[in-house]
Amino acid sequence: MDGALELVATVMRRGGPVMWPIALCSLLVVLVVLRKALQWAFHAFARRIGAAGWARALDALRAGDRAAARGLAAKAVSPYGPILAAALGRDDQPFAEALEAEARAALRGLACGLGVLDTIVTLAPMLGILGTVTGIIASFDLMGSMGADDPTGVAGGIAEALITTAAGLVVSIGALIPLNAGRVWHRAQIRAMEAAMSAAERAAGAAP
Repeated sequence: MDGALELVATVMRRGGPVMWPIALCSLLVVLVVLRKALQWAFHAFARRIGAAGWARALDALRAGDRAAARGLAAKAVSPYGPILAAALGRDDQPFAEALEAEARAALRGLACGLGVLDTIVTLAPMLGILGTVTGIIASFDLMGSMGADDPTGVAGGIAEALITTAAGLVVSIGALIPLNAGRVWHRAQIRAMEAAMSAAERAAGAAP
């Protein structure tokens, strides 16, 4: 553990000041990926164990008992239950419109974090390039002050340029994989949400 921390400190020191925003990007990637992984796991778990409660809410909606359907939906573990309950509680607009509005809000919550990863995928390599430029500038400054015969001073600037480029690419690749996985998962949730909301609209339409 101490060796890993020492390695990180050495890389940060040799990479120059641009390493700090790159390190912040890497920390954000870790936090967002952990949050999304927990969100995805909970969502899948809720869909599985809440299927029965969701079905009971739809049955009550088909029977025309909106109050019972709202109560059952609110108690259901299913991720679609709160959407249906909120839509049934909005008396100021038609049920289909309220259901669509609540579903869109839920989907925005499921997509939260993907924009951060998308930004970091683009930003991290750009920061690496910035570090490359600043490192090369530092190398030329040292060459001008010390002369080309002293390569030891120039090596620090070259190392800074290479380290930041590598670090930016590593962070970008590390964010790209969960970003693409998250986009695939989100598209699947959109399809599942559309199917669930269509079932709720059919149930409401079948009410006597």
